[in-house]
Amino acid sequence: MIRLIKNCIIIISVVAVLVGAVSVVSDAGIFFPKYEMTESIAFAQSIGKGWNLGNTFDACEKYSDKKAGLETETMWGNPETTKELIAYLKECGFDTLRLPVTWSQHMGNGPDYIVDRAWMDRVQQVVDYALECGLKVILNTHHEDAFWLITDEEHKAQSEEILCKMWSQICERFAAYDENLIFETMNEPRVTGTADEWQGNAESREVVNYLNFAALDTIRNSGGKNVERFVMMPTYAASGLDENIDAMRLPDDDRVIVSVHYYFATAHQSEFYDAEKKWNILQKWSLYKTFRRMAETYLQKGYGVCKSEFGWTDRENIDNLVANTKFYVTLAEKFGFSMSVWDNGITDSDDVHSFGIIDRKELKVVYPEYLDAIL
Repeated sequence: MIRLIKNCIIIISVVAVLVGAVSVVSDAGIFFPKYEMTESIAFAQSIGKGWNLGNTFDACEKYSDKKAGLETETMWGNPETTKELIAYLKECGFDTLRLPVTWSQHMGNGPDYIVDRAWMDRVQQVVDYALECGLKVILNTHHEDAFWLITDEEHKAQSEEILCKMWSQICERFAAYDENLIFETMNEPRVTGTADEWQGNAESREVVNYLNFAALDTIRNSGGKNVERFVMMPTYAASGLDENIDAMRLPDDDRVIVSVHYYFATAHQSEFYDAEKKWNILQKWSLYKTFRRMAETYLQKGYGVCKSEFGWTDRENIDNLVANTKFYVTLAEKFGFSMSVWDNGITDSDDVHSFGIIDRKELKVVYPEYLDAIL
């Protein structure tokens, strides 16, 4: 009976959201769980609306042992990142730049795994562009899963060694930067190519927990302002699946924020990137339940939440895209999450999974309705 009553409350909550009654009932703590405003939650909310500089510093030749230079920034079709582009993001209304960086092809061999100085300099230059414009910056490690970041017991020790050596060098370079620079330990850590790659299993989830703690310890012990820097940590695969939300272990650290990605209300289905149809009540209910689970699991325990990647590719059905985006963004804000949209650029590529919003060469918004829905 209790379970039935709870499910009825959830269904009524979704209906309330759909008819616009959210503002009337949100203070009651029934539809949106109450939580104490901690440092982590307050800062996570100050991240606001973020924009991902996708397919740029994360561009790489996956699964290759070749070393690379600065040319990787443009190898996936995007132009070189300019100060003008970053300033344009601020002008558009974004609060934060998320800077995905793949470090692997710019690192030497073990045991030291030295990051190429020119690569570190270039990353720092773009970080400075954003901070000078008044944006916060989330700096992460991206696509390392295609090289050495394998989250199973067999590879745990190697993954820890390289991850910590890498973060030690990043921390040394940015030790003097203030809290407007945020570190994110990993991006979608998982075991690639397996049947349960995105869902994970008990072993891989626990290895992700272990690596998150190892990276955090490296950051905290690196000196300077890293001792109190806000650090984002992902679930397994940065997944919003129930089992991955529940399995995440969090440290006794009031400056840790949870990072989760979300591209579709029922994640990892065939329509993963699609916005062709306007979400029905069941899809909205699914999103509501996932967000509520995050709020109860993280916010109510004092940890902020950032939806550090979200977005859809369909541009032929702009009205549905806008409607779905508005629902997503409004719901996330009501729960108290910040969010960063994925933008992999407007290029000449035939890639059907294009999340592009801004033309980086012309400095113009290609899909203004979508941007308006996000902001």
